Amino acid sequence: MVTNARPNNTRNVSSSSIAEKLLGDLELAIMRVAWTRESVTVRDVLEVLSTQRSLAYTTVMTVMGRLAKKGLLVVEQCGKTYRYRAAQTSAEFEAQAARQVVQSLIDDFGDELAISQFVRQLSEANPAQLAQLAELARLAQEEDE
Repeated sequence: MVTNARPNNTRNVSSSSIAEKLLGDLELAIMRVAWTRESVTVRDVLEVLSTQRSLAYTTVMTVMGRLAKKGLLVVEQCGKTYRYRAAQTSAEFEAQAARQVVQSLIDDFGDELAISQFVRQLSEANPAQLAQLAELARLAQEEDE
């Protein structure tokens, strides 16, 4: 059973995305299906993925259960059927992952060193990105006030 497409508040996950670096191949394939639909069953996901590869129902069920335990999928029981939905959009997932990486760098290297190296990398790569960073910092400061 295919459910309605999710509203346009999501974006497609590109092949070079953060999600690809953090999730296994099958996890990512399942999440891509979940990110494009309001909710899915194991059978829904299996139908989509079986056009690309041969998978057992139990394999998809196990991986979806693990994604639910990791907090990436939310599971609801509807009668005898379990329905899954993405806990957050792909953009929200990537933003959360990026925040965790940045916080980890700050925790490991300290505020001054981590941030100064980040700014140095941006200014060497593209001065326009540095201006964009300054604008984002200004907006974040306004939100805190």
